[in-house]
Amino acid sequence: MQALNDIWSSIKGNATTRVKDPVIGAFIVSWCFCNWDKLAALFWGTKKIDERIQDMANSMSISNSLSDLGLLVFPLLLSVAYLFLLPGLSLWVKKKQDNTVLSQHSHAVELDIKRAVEQRELNKAALRADPEKEFLAEEVKIDLQREKDRVERRNKIREYIEQKTKAAKADADTKLAQAEKERISLESKNRKEEVDKHRFESQSAIHRSTLASNRFPAAYQLMSFISQSLSEDNITLSLEGLSSTAAASFGYASGKEMMDDEKFNNESLSNIKYLYQDYSFLAKRLDEIAKNEHSDNEYLSGELLFDHLLGVLENYPFEFLSDESLAEKIGEEVNEHGYDIIGSEELSGPMAETDTVFEEIELSIDDYDFNNGFEVSMSGYASGSHRKESGVRGQDLSVKVIATCVPAVGRFGLSAHELQISGSPDYGDEEAFSGQ
Repeated sequence: MQALNDIWSSIKGNATTRVKDPVIGAFIVSWCFCNWDKLAALFWGTKKIDERIQDMANSMSISNSLSDLGLLVFPLLLSVAYLFLLPGLSLWVKKKQDNTVLSQHSHAVELDIKRAVEQRELNKAALRADPEKEFLAEEVKIDLQREKDRVERRNKIREYIEQKTKAAKADADTKLAQAEKERISLESKNRKEEVDKHRFESQSAIHRSTLASNRFPAAYQLMSFISQSLSEDNITLSLEGLSSTAAASFGYASGKEMMDDEKFNNESLSNIKYLYQDYSFLAKRLDEIAKNEHSDNEYLSGELLFDHLLGVLENYPFEFLSDESLAEKIGEEVNEHGYDIIGSEELSGPMAETDTVFEEIELSIDDYDFNNGFEVSMSGYASGSHRKESGVRGQDLSVKVIATCVPAVGRFGLSAHELQISGSPDYGDEEAFSGQ
């Protein structure tokens, strides 16, 4: 009896292994699908069992298998389609579902993140409600200090805006009074117009002589510094070479042009904040000066004159900078005075469109160019807290600033920068914030 059980177990195991095989299993299922009528007649037919078996055997004979495609051909085709075509189609469908699956996963991740954030706030609130936690006192102190600092910054900005408003109103009153005063004095000036006309020529002559007296000491001082510096290297330049070298540093084409310029005087030099360093112009001009000297000193060159010129210009209050360094310097100064930009009249209108108390501004350099002056284009954002809801970030303000340094002396002697400010509410950031 045990031997029969072993034989049956072996047969059953082998049959199970064959059925589970992908090829054999697929063929068996396909064959059953294509020959279901034969199997139905075999198991549930009305004839006797021996007759049904005989009919099944006759239908599966070799002669019938050639004409009956359902015995071999169709099951084989269905097996091939199941084993090779169906997996490829399934993979194609899964690839088409990648975006949907990823979106579902992203949504699930975002939902989990939001739940975690809410849970963190809940845990934090629960901890704060527990008087047994010692660190809560310190955390509360930190939060209170932050809120106090935020309120102080907001109050400072409000005070600054109020001061600017009062100053603007006082300035308007002063201008109104001045306009009335000018109207009254205009009648008196008209009466003196004839007398002043006769005095104009004499006063012009006096003025020209005064300007000349101011120009020559300034030019002589600069030429003297250059001469003293060159003498340390046993180099002597002619008067023409010294004046041309001094003139080149300010962008003049020649020493005569510098001497004829009414703006080249001690007073105008004191108004220079930056001296633009156009190395291509200076290199070409100083090389020409060195060659025109026809000096026996083999060390005399444009590079040497440039080095000495750098040392001489250090004695003056202005900074001698290249275009990139000058742009960075102006950018730093503009950012340091960010509160002046926030409180400017140009931004008062855009600020009024928001419910934000602006506390910070950050600007970056977009472009810079030298063309009859130096211009730096900057852009950035001003940010702050909501005016009505403390601790809630308000709407950002998109800010654009153009800093311009106009020539005060020559082409390269630049005055302090003047700002052209514009701005508008950043509605894109507001939508992104409100959607969070």
